[in-house]
Amino acid sequence: MKKLSILFLLPALVLTTAGLFLPSLGFAQFTEGVVTYTETIKMKIEVPEGMDEAEFRKMVPSEQKVSKILVFNANECLYSDAPDQAPGGTDAVFNSQNDDGGEMRMDFKVQRPENHQYRDIENGKRIESTEFFGRFFLIEEEPKRLKWKVSAEQKQVAGYPCQKAVLQDTSRQVEAWFTPQIPVSIGPGEFADLPGMILELSMANGDRTVVAEKVKFKALDKKAIEKPTKGKSVTREEFLRIRDEKMKEMGATPGGGGTMKVIIRN
Repeated sequence: MKKLSILFLLPALVLTTAGLFLPSLGFAQFTEGVVTYTETIKMKIEVPEGMDEAEFRKMVPSEQKVSKILVFNANECLYSDAPDQAPGGTDAVFNSQNDDGGEMRMDFKVQRPENHQYRDIENGKRIESTEFFGRFFLIEEEPKRLKWKVSAEQKQVAGYPCQKAVLQDTSRQVEAWFTPQIPVSIGPGEFADLPGMILELSMANGDRTVVAEKVKFKALDKKAIEKPTKGKSVTREEFLRIRDEKMKEMGATPGGGGTMKVIIRN
């Protein structure tokens, strides 16, 4: 019997503007509350040699959905898993026959790291606590302002009129939809610096999306937004080097927009 193991890691969601022409609805604007998002990551996995592709696609999920929340006020915010989101990931074992009639066992595991991203809006600082293979890292930085090109396209997201913006970065493809009706220049994870809240993101032609499902304005408890402290302090460059070296050991490579392509060999 051949045995294959698949380990799929879901990475964390680790700008100049043009004029805006969104209509005013004439109601008060709020700057404190919670936004609930659904983050969807497409999983690209090559079919193992000798395995029927149709059967493989039936067994292995094509995407992973995670519920996230952005707790915010006018001065700071925290992006992390929703409280009701189960930690860890998904485990499954599949048995099938290969082309020569022998049995094949496949262990499939999806791991979602614990991740908390804090932003000090007023002072332009970020703190991220993230898990990678059981180790926790703490990254503190003063990120450069993201450059966006705002278009005239508009649509509704979570009941709010939003305007489209495209990240001006040649190394990655990111499309955002933001609403000035929530006048806080933040969004999921690292994405910010637009004149309003980002309610939807699409990366790498939709390989990874983050879409707001609900916006709830409310007065927050003083402990609702806490700076992450868990993990070994490293720079962003140090963390990326550690991550990339480990992924190479696994035979995996990071993909655009937060996807990961895993090649399985017998």
